[in-house]
Amino acid sequence: MLKMSLFNLFRHKLRTILSVLGIVIGVASLIVLVSLVDGFRGDIESAFSSAQGVRVVPVNATNPVFGSMDDSWINKISQVNGVKTVIPTVMRIPRSIDGESPLNAQGTRVVGQDLQKVAQASNNGFDGELLSGRTFNADDRGVALIGKQIQDDYDKFVGSKIKINGKSLRVIGVYTTGSDFLDGSILTSIEDLRELSDFPDNKVSFLVVEVVNLSDDSKVVKMINLLYGDDIKASTVNDFSAQFSVILDSITLLVVVIASIASFVAAISIINTMLMSVLERFKEIGALKAVGWTNDDIVKMVLYESGLIGVIGGLFGVILGVLASNSLIIFGLETRVTLPLVLGSFFGAVFVGILAGVYPAINASRLDPIDALRSE
Repeated sequence: MLKMSLFNLFRHKLRTILSVLGIVIGVASLIVLVSLVDGFRGDIESAFSSAQGVRVVPVNATNPVFGSMDDSWINKISQVNGVKTVIPTVMRIPRSIDGESPLNAQGTRVVGQDLQKVAQASNNGFDGELLSGRTFNADDRGVALIGKQIQDDYDKFVGSKIKINGKSLRVIGVYTTGSDFLDGSILTSIEDLRELSDFPDNKVSFLVVEVVNLSDDSKVVKMINLLYGDDIKASTVNDFSAQFSVILDSITLLVVVIASIASFVAAISIINTMLMSVLERFKEIGALKAVGWTNDDIVKMVLYESGLIGVIGGLFGVILGVLASNSLIIFGLETRVTLPLVLGSFFGAVFVGILAGVYPAINASRLDPIDALRSE
């Protein structure tokens, strides 16, 4: 029966190929989109796993790049019990790098910190491995520490110059965190960043707070929010990670919904293919029933055919999706193709194929063999 079902499918090759193509596109799209989200999720988790401490931002800030708060908060937060050091930080997206628009306009950031405060802190929340050069001294000015991604994108090395918004900074070191999210940053002094971005001297984007005891970071956060929660918001790094996870879960759900719509369209195509196949084989099905085939046998034959469309489409969709996901590395995008994603996409395609064949199968099984044999 399986051999006959496969033969029936390729009686009308073009129609079958179009149905299979619908499944292929749906499966490949699902794998590419979900692998992109999972890759970004892994990158975010890697970035936050190496960071510690507390962040203080304006209460209405949606993104630290666009945040702005008065620097008078530095003294206020410093007086909170359990706080060791408060590092004022400015973060901006550069308008130009070496005279041209950034290669990664959204992922490239310039971060400026008070280097004297950084020198006093045992951990400023930005932990990484120094690949070459040195880290900052408290009195450094006109210099930058760049991530490996910046080094690769702009062919920089220790001692070379990198021009941000028209201002040249000398590269003193190259670092990596293992995260593209952080390796796409350029670190400098807060004074230099204010100058090259025209950021007000009495403003900061956010505050990095080092606590006396790392285990007390949640207590410090609660205290800051209790005292000043109407104007600012304090969060631990784990809180930021959780917020990103919620956002990424929503994006994953959206991707699944989009893939479901694509699967629905593919299912309609399969239903149409199988109904046309049943109508064209009216006499043949009648003959099969006349020689002893039961209704269940007819149902199985049609379901095998629709299921095979799902299997073939799922197999090629998985292959295309994995290849497309891996090729995105060329464009600097990290993807993560997992076995559950591959298996789920494949068996989902098989399920859609079988489900789409139910109505045509039942319709075929109800044919009267006498009427079928008499039909023209």
